[in-house]
Order: sequence, then C-alpha cells, then structure tokens
Amino acid sequence: MHDLKHTGRSSYQETNSNGIKWNFLTGGEIWSSPVIGPDNTIYVSSTDGNIFALNSDGTEKWHHKTGDELYSTPAIGADGTIYVGGKNKKLLALKPDGNIKWVYFVGSDVYSSPAINGDGTIYIGAWDGNLYAINPNGTKKWSYRTATNILSSSPAIGDGEIVYFGSQDGRLYAVSHEGRIIWSFATNATIDSSPSIGENGIVYFGSHNGTLYALDSNSKGELIWKYNIGSRIDATPAISSDGTIYVGAKDGKLYAINSNGTLKWSYDTGDTITSSAVISSDGTIFVGSWNGNLYAIKPDGALKWKHVLSRFPILSSPAIDSQGTVYVGSTDWNVYAFGK
Repeated sequence: MHDLKHTGRSSYQETNSNGIKWNFLTGGEIWSSPVIGPDNTIYVSSTDGNIFALNSDGTEKWHHKTGDELYSTPAIGADGTIYVGGKNKKLLALKPDGNIKWVYFVGSDVYSSPAINGDGTIYIGAWDGNLYAINPNGTKKWSYRTATNILSSSPAIGDGEIVYFGSQDGRLYAVSHEGRIIWSFATNATIDSSPSIGENGIVYFGSHNGTLYALDSNSKGELIWKYNIGSRIDATPAISSDGTIYVGAKDGKLYAINSNGTLKWSYDTGDTITSSAVISSDGTIFVGSWNGNLYAIKPDGALKWKHVLSRFPILSSPAIDSQGTVYVGSTDWNVYAFGK
C-alpha cells in the first residue's frame, strides 16, 4: 500500500508498456501484494506457504517455507527485516537473507498484513479479534481486543502514531501507540477494508454494506460524509494527490469519489474488485479484477490499457518499482512484471 497511511500513491511512473517482462511461478495462489525493497528485491507470499524474494529480472533470490498458507502481504522494516503473518498462527520476522530472525506465536490465524511504526513496533490483526503490537525483538508490547475477528483489515498509522483498523464487528478503531482506545466508529456491517488516511487526518474505509466512509480523526471519528456505492467493499481506498479517492467494489466497478463525497466517475471491469488500487506519479490508476485482467486507468476514467493475465482472479494489489515496472500477483500462482 506504499506507505503507513495506505494512500496507495507511488513515487514512480510506469513505463507506459503493458507487455509482460517476466512471470514467476509459485506453488499456490497469490493473495498477497508484492512489496519492493530498497534494492528493488520483490517480496511476495503464496498460499503454498512460502515467502519469495525475487530479483528484478524475475529470478529467485531465496524462499522461506513457513509450513502453512500465507495470505498476508509482507512488510519491510528499516533494517531490512521482512515481517509476514500466516495461517500457522505466527508472525514471522526474516533477515534480508531469508533466515529466521524470530517468530512470535500469535495463537490465531493471521490474514491481515503487518504495519511498522517509526519506532519499529509491528502491528498486526488476527482472527482472534486482537490487534497485536510486537516489539522489534519479537516480544509482545500489548494487544487490543475487538468484539470479533479481524480478517483482512490491516492497520494504518496516522499522525501521533495512532493506529487505525477495522474489524468484523463492524467498527473502525483508533488506538494509541500505547494500546489505549481513542475512539471507534460503528457501521452496520463487517469491515474487511483496510483504512487509508488522507490530508488533515481524514480516514477513509469501506464496509460490506457498500458504503465508503470519511471520518475526521481529529474530532473523535466524527462522520464527514459517506457515499453509498451499493456493493460490498473489501479493497483499501487509494487517495490521489488532488484528494480523489479510488476504490473497487464487488459490482466490478472502480469508483472515483471527489474529496467532498460526490461521484467523479466509475469504470466497469465486469467482475468483482477486491484488489486495492495503486496510483503512479502521473496519476494513472492500476487495479486488478476477478476477471483476470490488470487495468491501467487514466485520471479522467478512460482506459489507458488492460492486460489479460489469465482466467483466474487478481486479488493482489499492484506495486511499482523505481524503474517503472508494475508487479502484481494472481491466483493462477504467478507473479507478473509489466514494463519495457
């Protein structure tokens, strides 16, 4: 998601090529999004239980077998440590060479992706309904319990080191870096969407009730506006530099919502979107669909290009490296690289 606030904005521009440079075949579906390290190493996890480190030419650097399915997107610490959660009920910390640094036993399945605070604290949600804060040495700092499971809503970290996350109890939570509840906002439906944080501390997230919410984090989570898409939202909203919010929904459309909560445009892919959009530096929006296509859409809503990867859904969110290559995973077991 490119930053702790989950804005989905990349500093890089794609190479304006929809050609496949390479693909790397794993042994399972890829729900995880590729994450790019400072040396352009690509990290991705697979339901085959492996986390892979790939070179920018598509060759394997290393892989680490965890022993159970991985849905969580890896996070990279300032020292190069790679963190990932799994169905083996563990948060795993790997050294840059792929060897184990430490393992924290969460005690419950982890589908959520970790977020790393500036002080090195790792935050991750688990199926047992807890948000866990883990110290950089692998010991537990604290946990905060919600009323039910945290499936795929991953924490976002805002100003003041406040941690925002959703739960299947239908609430969006704001918790201090010390584990103290600051506020929560109730919807009437499950929240699997990860929140994103825009200008002036506005928190955006979607719900299974088909509504996109904008909350004022500076006013105890007061509702600023809500936009009823009318179709389940699992994706994380992306926020452009001009304040436009982009989010996909189960009805197959990518929605562009103005910062005042009105519809700017929508683009219909024809199948469910759970992939979270990423925005390149020139404003192009990249998103995958369950129809197996990767889309590049211009800021005005016109199609720039699309590429049919396979007939299998794309659940992974794209990532862009410093050379303008676009990476995305697919449930056809492959990681794809697009570019010149």
